[in-house]
Amino acid sequence: MFIQKFAEAAMSAVNNHSVDEVLRLWAGPAVYDSPMTGPQQGLAALAAREAALFEGFSDLVAAVEPLGLEESTGAALVRFEGTHDGTHAGLAPTGNAISLEMIAVISFDETGSVVGERIFIDSASVAAQLAATWTNRSP
Repeated sequence: MFIQKFAEAAMSAVNNHSVDEVLRLWAGPAVYDSPMTGPQQGLAALAAREAALFEGFSDLVAAVEPLGLEESTGAALVRFEGTHDGTHAGLAPTGNAISLEMIAVISFDETGSVVGERIFIDSASVAAQLAATWTNRSP
């Protein structure tokens, strides 16, 4: 049940570009890992990451499809679409459209709050869509 509620709430939070809505889904220790950002921990790091995502992609929209839940671990297919129109992860805006799919493996506590998330994504596809090069990186 947790994964269905998470999918709906996470999709709404991202589509509303609401860091506060995202934070309401989480509880400590709030451990996050993605090939795009590296490992992070804590609600402050989570808030900063989400704010940077929304700043880098001002028209970002998400679709989140729950795939299943086993005990306290769930999986979801996450789709992001948007335009890279702001600096994100040190990369200057390219104006390029992105359309990405990733798998999120989510750990829940006994109340249904997210305590951990690990992202599996083809980072080469991300780089290709952004035409990312080191010369595009802002200081």
